[in-house]
Amino acid sequence: MTLEHGHEHGHHGQNCIFTWISFVLAVVSTPVLCMCYLTTSIGRFVLLRFLKKKYPDLEFIKSVSIRSAMDTPDNTGYVVVLLKVIGDFDINLMKHTIQTDIVEKYDRVSGRLCYPHLRCSLTKKWMRYAWIKTSKFSIDNHVIGLPETKSVPDEDHIMQHVNDIIASHIPPELPQWQITMIPVGEDSFYLLVRIHHLYSSEDGIGLSDLLLLKPDDGGLKHSETASASVSSSSGQHADADSIQNILSTVYQAPTALPRLSEHLSEICANTWNELVSTYDPLENPKVFRRRPNVFIFGTMLVIVTASAARDKTTKRNFAHKLKREMTRRDIRFRYMCESLVNTFHPALWVSFAWWLLVKCILRLPITMLLMVKNTSTYVYWTYVLLYSVSELIYLARLMYYAPSTVIRELVLPFFGGPDRGTMREPEGSKCVCWSRPIDLDLVNTIHDNTGAATCEIQLSMLAAALQEYFALAGLRCPKNVMTTTRFVSKANLFQLNNRHVVTNGLLALPLPMDTDRDPMYSLHQMQECLQEAIGNQTALYIASMWQIDHSLATSFLPSPMVSYGLHFLSKKFPLTVTYVEEHKLDRKRRMLLWGQEVDAILYWRPPQANVCMSLSIINYGGHLRLAVMADANMTPPCKEIVSKYEGNIPEFITAAENYAKIVNTSD
Repeated sequence: MTLEHGHEHGHHGQNCIFTWISFVLAVVSTPVLCMCYLTTSIGRFVLLRFLKKKYPDLEFIKSVSIRSAMDTPDNTGYVVVLLKVIGDFDINLMKHTIQTDIVEKYDRVSGRLCYPHLRCSLTKKWMRYAWIKTSKFSIDNHVIGLPETKSVPDEDHIMQHVNDIIASHIPPELPQWQITMIPVGEDSFYLLVRIHHLYSSEDGIGLSDLLLLKPDDGGLKHSETASASVSSSSGQHADADSIQNILSTVYQAPTALPRLSEHLSEICANTWNELVSTYDPLENPKVFRRRPNVFIFGTMLVIVTASAARDKTTKRNFAHKLKREMTRRDIRFRYMCESLVNTFHPALWVSFAWWLLVKCILRLPITMLLMVKNTSTYVYWTYVLLYSVSELIYLARLMYYAPSTVIRELVLPFFGGPDRGTMREPEGSKCVCWSRPIDLDLVNTIHDNTGAATCEIQLSMLAAALQEYFALAGLRCPKNVMTTTRFVSKANLFQLNNRHVVTNGLLALPLPMDTDRDPMYSLHQMQECLQEAIGNQTALYIASMWQIDHSLATSFLPSPMVSYGLHFLSKKFPLTVTYVEEHKLDRKRRMLLWGQEVDAILYWRPPQANVCMSLSIINYGGHLRLAVMADANMTPPCKEIVSKYEGNIPEFITAAENYAKIVNTSD
């Protein structure tokens, strides 16, 4: 016990030293980062001005996102979505609605097109994307329907048709988005959407808009109507199992600080308005009738300075604006002198002393009574103040530990430890596959027997399928395979690439590969990996949120360095995982604008740089599906992953039932 305690104490001491050194390095590097940001911003500004003069017909994109930096001619980031729709196949209705409600949709206030770049194609000049306005836009090139004679009977044929469409590139002279309608008999069809990521991030085009989906708050149809008699305890149990509840421990967003800031802003605004109404000669000309003093004159001077600073009617210098504002209020040099004389006059101090004495004698008891009356208010704001201090300490701790987290997770792995093994490097051409619909009640059965969260169960099933696939492919597999994992709700699925919508961050989540194909051991290892990532990656999670929403990280370095860094970094993260969660009590299905029900949704994030595979676990309409996008030349094909995933579910159910029996027996 003594040796073990000493070892833990030494390890803790090493971590403290590493954290302190990392923080010192970050503080020392802050001026360098500021200079990098300033230099990069100036360089991009100069480059854009040069490109605008050299190519006046092009509209260059100012921001640089991660996907833009990773784009190559052979591997461009296209978001791919596939919907299965129950209803009649009507290509003309789809074309007309897309043309009128999306492409030609105007803002009611400004009168401008809501999505002007849907008519523009994309080009690249000097590693910068630019929009090209096309004069000949035709909706027939972007909403395409396969002929009725090519209708396909089952999902295997659908998968082949989808891969054939993905393999064919959208002509570069056309806007880079396309919707293909694939009929399946008389009562259903598929919608395949391919869209370049810049249309969402720059124009704010939500895929729900492009797919003509009704909003979540209207027109939705229950595939399973939630019972009105569901108890509150079961609802709390469902919330506790939610990934949003699990992720809430990654970063606790301040609540008292915004409340305190809003209250202080309100106090400052009220105080300022009171000062203006009392001491601004334009608002209260009677102020000159009062005996002037330094306080009144100083308040007038502050008001005049603020008015001059807000004045945008002229381009004259600040001194001229200040003089004009003082002239408007008739504030002269003589008034300042009178203020100084009156302030230091003995009579003023005598009157002030008398006023203070009367206030203390008469006003103090009334003030004490008011304080007793408003005790609850003072207690509340004292609590808010103390809680704000604790939140400031929490944010300070995050800032202190952030450098060590970034170095440990992103830098140190390149100097040793497991790598991606012999995993195939991506070549550009992509193929997709997906699983059969799996009833979510089967996953809930595992949850009831083990107590594990549904996301942990599904991720462990994915890890087990990948472990078998890597063994089948003969790949040298490390203990863990690193992934960039993103957790989203079903409601926010179609806003993932929209910069105008605040989204969740990313976790650098390892999938356990050394589990001896034991379902329960795989589940326990997955739980440990997820909890460790949640506990240690707060800084990375917040940084990824800021990058997704504001392109923060890519603003510090030139585009070539960003591109090289991302290609280098992605060698340690060969897989991307998107986990789409559906609330247990909310199994609604989305509807198209004209009322057709969406029976299934499949979504793929494009794998770029050295990322070789994109996996999506989608919970929708009471069913679970695994969708995979990988290199088209991968051997064995990525469909084997789906087969392994489907085949492992009975083993997980049996193992969970046996685990529950053992636990009950031991109790």
